[in-house]
Amino acid sequence: MSGSPLPKRHLALLLSALVFPGSGHFLLKRKARGCLFLVPALVALAIVLRQIMARLDQVMAQIDSGALPLDVQLIMEKVEALSANDGPAMTVAVGVLVACWIGSLIDTWFLKP
Repeated sequence: MSGSPLPKRHLALLLSALVFPGSGHFLLKRKARGCLFLVPALVALAIVLRQIMARLDQVMAQIDSGALPLDVQLIMEKVEALSANDGPAMTVAVGVLVACWIGSLIDTWFLKP
């Protein structure tokens, strides 16, 4: 075995799969196409993280006030109850993030380096 390096397309696929959608396109010098996946994925990730942080703030406030005891099962039930009220924004954001990730992989596969 000579240990030959990975072809650029395979490395780009790994970047898009394991790092972030669109990152492999930058390796292939397709910055505009990479941004088509990167920007919506970043916006969707920001929305998801904002929702998670808001949920965390609510749970932490209840723990700090003593309304919610430090019991793992009760905390998990509270998080699940808060998750049920996320609304469509969280669902759409997760869908966009997944679609960007899958779309980035498919597009990277069919790009010619």
